[in-house]
Amino acid sequence: MSTSTEELHQLLVVVMDINPHQLLFARQPGSFSQLLNSVMSLLNQHLMLNPTNQVALVAAHATDCSYLYPDPSGGGQLLRQQDGQYEEFYQVETVIKERVGLVLAKDREGGQASSESLLSGALAMALAYINKQQASRVASEKFSPRLMVMSATGDSAAQYMNYMNVFFTAQKLNIPLDTCMILQDSGLLQQGSDITGGLYVKVEQLTGLLQYLTWLFLPGPSLRKMLGAPPPVRVDYRAACFCHRQLVDVGFVCSVCLSIFCRFNPVCTTCHSVFKAPGKPPHKKKKMGDNPSRIK
Repeated sequence: MSTSTEELHQLLVVVMDINPHQLLFARQPGSFSQLLNSVMSLLNQHLMLNPTNQVALVAAHATDCSYLYPDPSGGGQLLRQQDGQYEEFYQVETVIKERVGLVLAKDREGGQASSESLLSGALAMALAYINKQQASRVASEKFSPRLMVMSATGDSAAQYMNYMNVFFTAQKLNIPLDTCMILQDSGLLQQGSDITGGLYVKVEQLTGLLQYLTWLFLPGPSLRKMLGAPPPVRVDYRAACFCHRQLVDVGFVCSVCLSIFCRFNPVCTTCHSVFKAPGKPPHKKKKMGDNPSRIK
């Protein structure tokens, strides 16, 4: 059977939140290992689908973003394993586990304990990696990249602008962004998946994570139409104000730079434009006339 050209040269870049201060890891001991093993299984399955497929893994943590696979140091070929495992799978697992240990050790040395991760920065690094891979290929060669983000933390309105830049860049490059949230929802990542034509799924139980990854996120966007995917969720398109970084339903928008504020500000803090304060609505005087219904 001939292989379709759409199935060749697929690149899957996974952005994984490995911040050890997430509530998921504190409440469920051993969940970090389960999450990491599920991600490595997804990457190996993607490599197994076609010999031309490629994978990459980017980690987002509290203080930085790091490449986990491929090894950014460009190390040589690993020694052959002894347990009968396929060499490429062995290389993926060994490099990722080694890099995760180095990243977590560096975070512990920094001493900054925060439950918020730099997911937007990791997504920007993933887009840069995809762009680099695309630039190194021949123009006539078919190349299908896609992004996937996994996290157990909620919204981070402080990174709102960075998220929007990533979403619209991915949309312009025709790169779908899939989101797998674990036990929590994220309104901003919902918007990103909807803008780029990706899939957003919230996993309620960590024990079923690998099943969700294999069933929903392993097939590409062209194959998902043939599968019984869950119905799309209602997207929360609220924006974050630039003054307090909080999601707002109704706000004030600068007519010059389109910055959003939850309260009226006479001077835009982004572009420094000056606006007049809104005055009171005009008071209409009542007309004094004869009332025809008045009994004389």
